[in-house]
Amino acid sequence: MKFIANGFTTDLPDDWQDRSMITLVGPPRDGFAPNAVIMREPVGPRVSIEDYAREQREAALAEIPGLEIIDERPTRVNGCAAFQRLQRFSAQGRMLQQTQTFVLAKGLVFVITCTAALEHFDASIPAFRRLADAFSVDSA
Repeated sequence: MKFIANGFTTDLPDDWQDRSMITLVGPPRDGFAPNAVIMREPVGPRVSIEDYAREQREAALAEIPGLEIIDERPTRVNGCAAFQRLQRFSAQGRMLQQTQTFVLAKGLVFVITCTAALEHFDASIPAFRRLADAFSVDSA
């Protein structure tokens, strides 16, 4: 299968899946750049966005010491079923805060994880909202 993304083309073996991960980075603030990581994962037809988000929450709680879930709720993003979470944790001596937006469309879940240092999180909200609110799934 021909794979085309971000200015490159390659061939994938037939039994491989596209689980792309894109990292977008804003200007650094006090040594940490606010960023967004967008990934995609194929899911079965019976998976709900709430089930997927719950599984991800349980995995994160098991892997990230001190992870605090601040808020989570179902929503919609450009007509697609979605779920959003706000969470906080410490990494490498710095408090980080994240929003995660899970979007279900066409048998795929897209996860938009936006991260900033806690002290700069509020200033990053407009950029994070723009990324999530403008997110749409190609019709092709």
